[in-house]
Amino acid sequence: MPKFLNYPVLKQSLIALTFDLGGIFSGRIVLTLLPLFQSSPWILALFPPLLTVRGNIGGIFAGKLGTMLHIGEAEPKLRGNTPQFYSLVKAIMTLTFIDTIGIGFLAFAVNLFFGNAAFENLQFFITIPALTCLLAMSIAIPTATFFGIEIFKRGLDPDVVLYPMMSTVDDILVTVCYAVVVGVALIPGVPIIMGILTIGLGIVFAAVLVKGRKKRIFRKTMVEGVPIVLFASFLGIFGGVGLASLRGEIERRPSLLLLYPALIDTLGDVGSILGSMETTKLALGTIASLKGTLRAAFVDMVSIEIASAFMHIMFGALAFSLARMIGLNPDLLSLILISLTANLIGFFFVSFFSLIVATQTFKRGLDPDNFVIPLVASVSDIGATLALIAAVAILGV
Repeated sequence: MPKFLNYPVLKQSLIALTFDLGGIFSGRIVLTLLPLFQSSPWILALFPPLLTVRGNIGGIFAGKLGTMLHIGEAEPKLRGNTPQFYSLVKAIMTLTFIDTIGIGFLAFAVNLFFGNAAFENLQFFITIPALTCLLAMSIAIPTATFFGIEIFKRGLDPDVVLYPMMSTVDDILVTVCYAVVVGVALIPGVPIIMGILTIGLGIVFAAVLVKGRKKRIFRKTMVEGVPIVLFASFLGIFGGVGLASLRGEIERRPSLLLLYPALIDTLGDVGSILGSMETTKLALGTIASLKGTLRAAFVDMVSIEIASAFMHIMFGALAFSLARMIGLNPDLLSLILISLTANLIGFFFVSFFSLIVATQTFKRGLDPDNFVIPLVASVSDIGATLALIAAVAILGV
């Protein structure tokens, strides 16, 4: 194998990115729930930021778990794990509650301004995100832990495989949980119960926060995670704005809509793979500067990009097949070229962004795992949208 290629990273990246094909299932779930979303404007308006905040928090957990397994702060077993691991779990659940309450207020303010919500919807914006994400994370955390441990025990790298795998699983999971919570919330009398439950959970997590504030991993995750997840989730709103601006252009080529979810998922996963690998190297002390990181990461970048390029060929072919199944008549070569061009543009942007975030946060004494995946995931929404617009403009199709 050539020296410019890291075969294990290439193989594991290909395995990890294959899970992005599963994003089609979450898209299908959304389509089946469309009548429910259309019953009230706030239901649809609340869904995208909910996915973003869940993805950011899940990314922190996946990134930190991979690093902790590598440096020995977490053991590869489900029961009787280290105090550091359980501090991380408590921090993630507390972080989920605090940031979903915050993003609920933010989403309410934005949607109130644009006329998608009314003052009487405020309770839904506060209770539904918190209950949905807590339900989803209570399933996602043990699931991610199980897969992370199994990946690690089998000699694979959880920094490469875990987040891409869980990002697709979590998208499906949070979509189902959201449907359940919204369906229950629309039953008369239930919103009052949900409000009481949310207040009770607030008291519980306040106690957890007070008790855990002296523990290093808990404190660091909370201090760094709360603001960065809120900020990154706010950035995710602009991904929706970008999609809205792209909609007019893409409606003339309906088959491109089939590419869009896969492009977003894969770009975020590529950045998370590279960023997570480098945060582990920083924690182990094998690299320390941006220059050293770029030099050490070059082979990894080439390996990841080859896997990513192959998957984008698959995305183009799959989009062509699905488009033909629903009666469209796209050009196969055009779809593949657009997919590959968007991949090339987005890859370099998100790769350098993830490396800069990792090294600069580490340099300032912060924990890169609290920053890399949340920021990369949110910025990828914007980056994938711009890359698709650029690809269509460059190729002139």
